[in-house]
Amino acid sequence: MKDLLAQLIRGTPLTCAQAESAFTDIMDGTADPVHTAGLLSLLAAREPTVEELHGAATVMRRHVIAIDAPEDVIDTCGTGGTGSPLFNISTTVALVVAAAGVPVAKHGNRSITSRSGSSDVLRVLGVNIETTPAQAARCLKEAGICFAFAPRHHPAMRHVAPIRQALGFATIFNLLGPLTNPAGACRQVVGTRSAALADKLLDVLVRLGARRAIVVSGSDPHMGSLCDISVTGPTHVADYDGVLDDSFGDAGGGGGVTRRYTLTPEELGLRSYANSDELVIRSPEDSARLIRALLARQLGGAAREIVLANAAAALWVGGGAATLKAGVTRAAEALDSGAAEKTLARLVALSHESA
Repeated sequence: MKDLLAQLIRGTPLTCAQAESAFTDIMDGTADPVHTAGLLSLLAAREPTVEELHGAATVMRRHVIAIDAPEDVIDTCGTGGTGSPLFNISTTVALVVAAAGVPVAKHGNRSITSRSGSSDVLRVLGVNIETTPAQAARCLKEAGICFAFAPRHHPAMRHVAPIRQALGFATIFNLLGPLTNPAGACRQVVGTRSAALADKLLDVLVRLGARRAIVVSGSDPHMGSLCDISVTGPTHVADYDGVLDDSFGDAGGGGGVTRRYTLTPEELGLRSYANSDELVIRSPEDSARLIRALLARQLGGAAREIVLANAAAALWVGGGAATLKAGVTRAAEALDSGAAEKTLARLVALSHESA
């Protein structure tokens, strides 16, 4: 570890193998806490490289407590880090997509930089966020959705939690959550804080075996970056399709197709809004009230449109829609039919039952 620290001080990034070695020591609890703090600090001074993220994520995946899940399960977890005051968009999207027939293992944690983390709002909505892997698997099988609360599935993080708390700033671990889904999701929608980081995370997901993935970084004229597809400005999209067709056959020797492009709400058949004021919340309770109103078909406007936009991406990733525009239509059906509201009710009930 001392040699790796000296290498980083010289400005030379870690190779994938070096990162894997360092994070194996960290996750096994054998690394000196001072060395761990130094490593995290040096990596935080710049964004981690693809090699460093790949090596670290490989180790975290090795230590995860897994959830039994179907092969086509997806995740909608984002990296955060923007200090977002918006309601829990990706959590709402997970409910809509599950209602549309695509299984979702929603990975998440408590709020770190936002006003409401996924576990915070789901708890207020009545979901038992502390489910066992067996309970989560049952929720996934019977409701089409489960919540994977990060602390329950990454016990090795106990070795680094006090160090992260003492450091008090974002580290590489803030980027690793979306790369280490406990259900082994190979199809993901990830929101992040910049176009450059979106491109980088997509490359890592492909290296880790993604079948389909979309990484997005939206923009808002007042808030700046959003970890979602935006309806108040353009969104940078990096996507990968390693699936030959909707039957999830292998992509073959070509290895899949990667694209990077800019997406506007109008291209999805949605309205563009001047600002995100309708989406702003102050607490998990605020977020829960907005989500309930949306699922009960009592709320439209920007909240509905941003959920449809992001659900469209998740449906494409999961094979539930051939195009993003078709995904908007299918997501609207899941909302308007009341299926998404019923999915939440089913998840709440099942999460409190023993497996």
